[in-house]
Parts: sequence; C-alpha cells; structure tokens
Amino acid sequence: MKLFVFCLIAFFMISMVSARDITTLDGTTYKNVTITDSSPVGITIVYGQSGGAIVIRWLDFKDLPETIRKEFGYTEARAREFEKHVAVYQDMLYKDALKKIIANAAVKKQNEEDFKQMDHIQAFLFSKRKHVRVTTIRQHEDGVIGDATSADRTLTSGNYGHIFVRGLEGSQGTFWSGYIYPTDQIITTTDGVYAVYDSSLERATAEVTQAIKE
Repeated sequence: MKLFVFCLIAFFMISMVSARDITTLDGTTYKNVTITDSSPVGITIVYGQSGGAIVIRWLDFKDLPETIRKEFGYTEARAREFEKHVAVYQDMLYKDALKKIIANAAVKKQNEEDFKQMDHIQAFLFSKRKHVRVTTIRQHEDGVIGDATSADRTLTSGNYGHIFVRGLEGSQGTFWSGYIYPTDQIITTTDGVYAVYDSSLERATAEVTQAIKE
C-alpha cells in the first residue's frame, strides 16, 4: 500500500513538472505547458508567451480530452461532490461576510442613535448654559475654582457662588468671561464641594453622554 501511494505521488509530481502540449476539446492548443496544480474539477497550467510573459491558466476537466481526465483521476461523481463542498464553503464565507455587514450596520445604526442622543444632550446643555464672569480663587487639576457671577447680574440675582469650571486656567484674582455648561457632576476638595461646569459644550456633552451610559 505504501509503495502504491509513493508511486501515485511520484506519478503526479512527474505529470506536473514535465512540459507538454495540451489541446482542449474546442481545439485550442497550449504549447510547452507545465501542470502546476490539480483538483477534482480541473488543472492549473503555466506556459510562456512570446516576449517573455508567463501565463497561468486554469482548465476545467470538462473541456479536456478523456486521456487527461483519466490521468488525473477525474470522474463526474467526484467532481460533483467536490463542487458541492465548494458551494457549501462559499456559502459559509458569504454568510460570514453577511454577518459582518449586518453587524457593521447594527453598529452604524447604534452610532446614529448615539449621535441623535448626543444632539439631544447638547441641545439640553446649550439651553442651560450660563454667561458668566469667573474670578479665579485657585487652580485645581484641569480647571479652576472660582467665584461666578452672571454677566448681567443684578443686586438680587446672578450670583452663582463658588464653582469648578473645567478647561480654564489662571492664578488667584484673574477672571474669565464666557459661557459655561452644567455637567451634573460635583467635585469634593479639602475646602468644600463644588458644582462642575465646563467651558466647552462639546466636552460637556461627551461627559454627560458617558455618564448616562455608565
């Protein structure tokens, strides 16, 4: 049995290495070709053209003479079974690809929903923005703790007290004027608890969105 297998392998190796002419059933002749690969449904040949070009071509056993079919053990039953397997694997690949497309679509849809949610949050924060003048009490991490008053403060309204504003910098006594946006967060320091605002609408929106997801 081992000798038979060895001889069979040797036969195929010789068949694939030896250069030869092959004529298909429609009369096309390929000169001095080398058979480099075979399957239950066909063979792959390599040959040279004038000018030095190398051509690789696949030939179906259905288009080849009976002698070549027998040489490579071709049978219609084996070919049909092989084609069934190929179809199954192609279908599996297609389904995998389809799953990825569906998954990507789902992610895209989720992203679209996230964007819609962010739009609503951003609109809400924008409606709650405050136009303030912040006088810095001290720098703290990525912002300042300061005394905030409304830009149009009156004697009876517009004093927001001490707050933390992310995104600002400044030493004690410096002031900043602009819009701030609530984040619904607080920070606790050694000297008190402060409501957190942000000087950036985009950053405040991202912070609130993230807090909602957690």
